Amino acid sequence: VPLNLNYIASVLPNSFYDKHKFAAITIRIDNPTCTVLLFSSGKLVLTGSQSWYKCLHASLKIVEMLRAYIIGVDFHVEDIVVQNIVGNAIIDLQGNRTLNLERMYNEQCSKCTFQKSLFPGLIFRPDNSPVVLLCFES
Repeated sequence: VPLNLNYIASVLPNSFYDKHKFAAITIRIDNPTCTVLLFSSGKLVLTGSQSWYKCLHASLKIVEMLRAYIIGVDFHVEDIVVQNIVGNAIIDLQGNRTLNLERMYNEQCSKCTFQKSLFPGLIFRPDNSPVVLLCFES
């Protein structure tokens, strides 16, 4: 049975739901800081967790909140899978220089996607690596 997202969003603190814009409730929590998407299937997508442990902690906190506000539905965490890890690196380009994304694309075009009119960053996928880099001129 699908969850009634309209009702849940109306009673759950720090939540937002607009079914015309997105198919999930957005829930923001602190300690651990995390943004959670709750879908009508009951699945959660957590973003912003800084570790697997904090993701588990946030999941359990959401389940606790749902149990407190939604009576008669059995909420529990079945499994946690880390799907994406995001890192941020700042490269010191001496003397206010910037990355030349056009040149990178021209020299590495088989590994890159770059359409400046659609997205200002170059998407770089190194060979034999699960890593995807978003490179910006700055």
